Amino acid sequence: MSNFRFNQRQLRFLELFFSGYKMKTAARAAGYKGRSDQALCNTGRKILNKLSKNQKSFFRLAGTRERMIVQLLDDMAFNSESTSQRLKALKILARCYYP
Repeated sequence: MSNFRFNQRQLRFLELFFSGYKMKTAARAAGYKGRSDQALCNTGRKILNKLSKNQKSFFRLAGTRERMIVQLLDDMAFNSESTSQRLKALKILARCYYP
C-alpha cells in the first residue's frame, strides 16, 4: 500500500486545491517550486493523477488529513459556485464509488 501514500506536501496540495485554490497557487502554497506557472501546474496534475489512480485506497486511509481532504472534496462537489469545480469533484467521487 506504500504506493498509495501521499507525503505531507502532496496532502497539503490536495487540501488547498480542494479548498478552491487554483492549481498553480495550491502547488506554490504547498511548498513546490517551479521555473514557471506551467511547471507548478504539471506538479499539481501529477498529484491529482496519483489520486485518480488510487482513489479507493486513498478513501480507505484512516488518517485525519485524508478524511479532511475527502470532506473538502465533498464540499467542493456540492457547494462550489464554479460548475467546473463541482464537475471535477463529482467525477473523482464517482470513480471512488462506481469504478
